[in-house]
Amino acid sequence: MTFDVIVIGGGITGLTTAFYLNLYGKKTLLLEASDRLGGNIKTLKKGSYLFEEGPQTILANNEAVWKLIEDLKVEVEKTSPSSEKRYIYKNGKLIPIPLKPWEFFRTPLIGLKSKLLLFKELFVKPPPKEDESVANFARRHFGEEFLRYFVQPFVSGIYAGDAERLSVRYAFPKLWEMEQRYGSLLKAFLKEKRVAPKGELISFKGGLSSLTEVLALKSSEKQLNCKVLSIERTQMGTYKVLSKCGSYETKNVVLTVPADQTAEILKKLFPPIEVLNEIIYPPLAVASLSFPKVGVDGFGFLVPKEEGLKILGAIFVSSLFPNRCPGEEDCFSVFLCGETQKDICNLSEDEILKTAVGELKKVFPKLGEPKFQRLRLWKRSIPQYTVGYGKIYQTLEEFKKRYPGVEIISNFVGGSSLAKCIEKGYQTAKKLVEKGN
Repeated sequence: MTFDVIVIGGGITGLTTAFYLNLYGKKTLLLEASDRLGGNIKTLKKGSYLFEEGPQTILANNEAVWKLIEDLKVEVEKTSPSSEKRYIYKNGKLIPIPLKPWEFFRTPLIGLKSKLLLFKELFVKPPPKEDESVANFARRHFGEEFLRYFVQPFVSGIYAGDAERLSVRYAFPKLWEMEQRYGSLLKAFLKEKRVAPKGELISFKGGLSSLTEVLALKSSEKQLNCKVLSIERTQMGTYKVLSKCGSYETKNVVLTVPADQTAEILKKLFPPIEVLNEIIYPPLAVASLSFPKVGVDGFGFLVPKEEGLKILGAIFVSSLFPNRCPGEEDCFSVFLCGETQKDICNLSEDEILKTAVGELKKVFPKLGEPKFQRLRLWKRSIPQYTVGYGKIYQTLEEFKKRYPGVEIISNFVGGSSLAKCIEKGYQTAKKLVEKGN
């Protein structure tokens, strides 16, 4: 059977791509290796509880997200106003993250010497190498203490990663570009008024899975439990996709699966692609917990490594979305493991849950016994854009030149946030439609 496009992978990127290809009249087949669609988006619904066991929200910071929402007519649920309150755990206390310049100079998160380094940042020297770690980038601009109490916790929260290993150029391209343009990040802030990404934090009635469920219904032709084995190029210039549920011919292929699966599928077509196996996916555990109410308010908190807790941080679910938790309880999503504490994920699931409960009680000593607890263990979570990713980028660029009919838009390419995945799916579909074959 012949298709205009075959999309491999039924996560948010693949579903978005397939949806728009179908909408624009392309004969499209979606192939998914597992028995469900949605990828890492997984919403847990149990009685009065609603927890996200994968990504927690979408930072809607591009037009593609809002277009998809409009086209699907899904009901958006916005976070409560208190979501602007975010905390760092230090010396047994939750300290608000400063959001305004004068708050920064009053925060106890870092000392006076580190605060004064802010002025020195205006004259920071450029990096000696083209690619450097996020940690070295932070040290050059703001010093060691700023790295420990601001940057590394955020890296754990965004990537479940290690700032010493992540590449600033590929993990945080906006910051890298600003340094190239202005030299100083403070100069960039003064010019552009903002360094952090803009956008609105949203979810949907019924959780993030509501979005993928609607997308799944809109996918006209799809095959589950259909692992793709390889792709071959035919003499006619089309592609043959070989899978466990048959072989299919197509003019274009879109891959949205993880790095190791992409390498396995393409290695016969392009052997250098096996460099993708070097991409790291750290384990991550998400504990969904509820306790008798003690009164938490805000988005959540992050934990610097130096504070010694065995959790990366937590989100206050009952504060963000009050209707997702019984009124007399406080609900939390607690995150463990990641690249900096991955050994914790070698414990049994019961032990990981006990660790989550015990560490959360150190932050909130008045917490009683949990009324609800559930663990989701992701053995491979978020792809790491580590120092040296440039080699992978160059390989992908070479592949693109040699096989223009095969698009690789997985979350290890060009960003892993949900908003970025939706944008890549929409833009790829639009490109293939405009291509016209």
